[in-house]
Amino acid sequence: MKISFLSPAYNSAEWIVTMLDSIPKEYAYEIIVCDDGSTDHTLALLKDYQKGCPALKIIAHPRNLGASVAYNRCIEEATGDYIAIIDSDDHYLPAIRNVLAQVDGQYDIYYYNMLTKAGYAFIKDDSNRYTLPGQFKIIRRSLIGDAKFTIRKDIAGDWDFNCALMDKNPTSKYTNELAYWYNFPRENSEYDLHRRGLK
Repeated sequence: MKISFLSPAYNSAEWIVTMLDSIPKEYAYEIIVCDDGSTDHTLALLKDYQKGCPALKIIAHPRNLGASVAYNRCIEEATGDYIAIIDSDDHYLPAIRNVLAQVDGQYDIYYYNMLTKAGYAFIKDDSNRYTLPGQFKIIRRSLIGDAKFTIRKDIAGDWDFNCALMDKNPTSKYTNELAYWYNFPRENSEYDLHRRGLK
């Protein structure tokens, strides 16, 4: 299976290399990062990393268009059988290899669990498939169709994207692997900006 790893990035110089290093390159058919008009040196770090990582494709927005636009742009550019979205300030835990080894084309979505910076584990199962959107999953690209990250004031754009996927009644496998480190809580994260009504 060809897996496309996708990440929108905005002023992520502090985290971007750690995120890229955490992607198991043996599973990376392509890595697509959309720099959404960063004003720090995120783009320079990406270009430097690309020298040693031919799988990395960089999309650069000349100005900040917002996370949802960057997510959607990454998805549009992806060509793999499956996509795995990872936020630029997060990283995979070693168990992601156990998850990726299970992506065999049998299921539409392969789920894993998330560990927050504060040490709390988000456990994904069928009971919260609508209520916990987030980056818990590896998704068959052909399933996505017209599902989009939306631009809303009341909630982050991944909510509508996830609901659109769930409405398609995808076949799913819950791997129960704790495979993603979530930089939460973090001031000025997408979640925090929405919570405070600033984005």
